[in-house]
Amino acid sequence: MTKPIILHIGEPIKYNHEFYEKDFLSRFDVIQNEDLDREAFKNALRSNKYGNISAVFRPHFQTGGEMGQWDDELISLLPSSVRIFASAGAGFNWADVDALGKRKIWYANGAGASDEAVSDTGLYMILSVFRNFTRAQLAARTADPEVFNEAHKSIAMISQNPKDHTLGIVGLGSISKKLAYKARMALGMDIHYYDVVQASKEEERSLGATFHASLDSLLKVADCVSLHTPLNKYTKDLIDARALSIMKPGSRIINTARGPVLNEDALVHALESGHISAAGLDVHYYEPQVSKKLAQMPQVTLTTHIAGGALNTRINFELNAMKNILRVVGPEGEFTREEPLTPVNAEAFHGG
Repeated sequence: MTKPIILHIGEPIKYNHEFYEKDFLSRFDVIQNEDLDREAFKNALRSNKYGNISAVFRPHFQTGGEMGQWDDELISLLPSSVRIFASAGAGFNWADVDALGKRKIWYANGAGASDEAVSDTGLYMILSVFRNFTRAQLAARTADPEVFNEAHKSIAMISQNPKDHTLGIVGLGSISKKLAYKARMALGMDIHYYDVVQASKEEERSLGATFHASLDSLLKVADCVSLHTPLNKYTKDLIDARALSIMKPGSRIINTARGPVLNEDALVHALESGHISAAGLDVHYYEPQVSKKLAQMPQVTLTTHIAGGALNTRINFELNAMKNILRVVGPEGEFTREEPLTPVNAEAFHGG
């Protein structure tokens, strides 16, 4: 019996070799993509070079993007045999998951694998924007005693403990639920959130979280806003000049979601005016280009999109991508009766 074909895009397996050999290769024929630019890849799909593939497999989100945006142009060229696109990484702005859903192709991401790492980074950002740790670090790194002493004296006058302040979470997903728990239990913060879907009363009680039916309502009460929404046409520039103006004078904002959710030009103006006192950004609007204006501001903590950047995350991204395919693709390439562990476009399969 011919095994279902899996098209592997990006670098080879790095971590879960035993699972790959015993569980994955025993079920599937895995073919590595050889067409490393968009036009070559499109031609390969048109000619059915890789056969009637049952899945697209991208185990490392930092590679496998050589064909560019997975838009309707590419997706329309996939054979009808494709059941699932299983990718590492929590974000999916580089793939049109709705177009995949219309073709009845599951899109499964790496949700869950990075929850601990990203929520830990969020906690670090909260501490940094309340306590001005970046300003202190910059001063210390000058190795200048005069600068050291000035920072030692002045930072205490502009810093506060997070305890009893309100953390406003935009988008209550698996990562931000962990952040809410950590911020409440470790830092003593009050948790408020906005999401298009309200969590259950039981979950709100367990997190000590207060729901807001509108984004504006949340922004008006938060001392620190933390962004956790996916990037799409609705959330690009979600936090713009108007939204920032609604926030409390002297409040803070952190972004570990996607750069374009927060308009950086508006943020620069709000920081320069003092309306926003501090910001923490792991992701950037024009990534990998960091705003040169923000980079010069000592009240801004900047990192290089490493919120999920822990080895544990990479291992689980790779493993979960394989598990998602195993759940969906049957022995003859047919759909099984199971759903992926981490589906993104489930509504396409449930009449939503």
